[in-house]
Amino acid sequence: MNRVGNGRARRTAAVALGVAAVLAGAAACGGTGEGGKGGKDGKAAATASASPGGSASASASPGSPAGPGVERLKAMALAPGEKAGRYEVSEPVLDEPMSELYDVEPAVCTPLNSLGKAGHTAQAYTATHVPGEWQAVGTDILLRSYKDGGAASAMRSLAEAGRQCAGGFTEERWAVSAKVLKVEPVKAPALGDEALAYRIVTQDVKDKDITLYDYLTVIRSGSVTVSFRSDALDTKDFGGVPEEVVAAQWEKFTKAGGAGS
Repeated sequence: MNRVGNGRARRTAAVALGVAAVLAGAAACGGTGEGGKGGKDGKAAATASASPGGSASASASPGSPAGPGVERLKAMALAPGEKAGRYEVSEPVLDEPMSELYDVEPAVCTPLNSLGKAGHTAQAYTATHVPGEWQAVGTDILLRSYKDGGAASAMRSLAEAGRQCAGGFTEERWAVSAKVLKVEPVKAPALGDEALAYRIVTQDVKDKDITLYDYLTVIRSGSVTVSFRSDALDTKDFGGVPEEVVAAQWEKFTKAGGAGS
């Protein structure tokens, strides 16, 4: 199996190329990279940022308060070194999952890759893995806040994508196109105000006879969405986002005052 462009290998390869490109660009411009997105000062317990269209303290119209800012989201997210069963939280290399950078065709399917295009005001990103087990399931965890009912709108867009894109869609991943063969709803956790979960089956970009699996779970609580995207460097269907990862993240989220935010 060659999983270039997919799953954990997809992200690792893309991260290496992306970081090399960024460093090359910074060197050409004479910059240090510090203080910019992904620079030395851009990391904390969880990678966090404000969206291009908003800020950590974005204002909102009366009666529609902005969601939590970056610092609050970071406090709600699992931090590097914390445990979730046999899974350990690690600090991501980038500021957001690689799937956020892909283009999707048709566009209605975009929420299955990225809720970021729904207009969040702040986010915090972390990830989990199993130390020493390279084929184990890895999970990207992304907390995002919205204003003006944006979180509920993002969930409606995701539900619509799940319906319209059940027969698949195409991801444009720089030099290659990846074919998602089907999207299936699966049981979502009974948490928050609402939750959606999907099994996403993708055709390997090198070997068309190989199918690969991703699972996406998104929970909304007030103006915040908590999303989990899991994959593995394996062709086996691993069954879903690890329950212990969801449980650990939700426990920290609620203890930090995230429920109903």
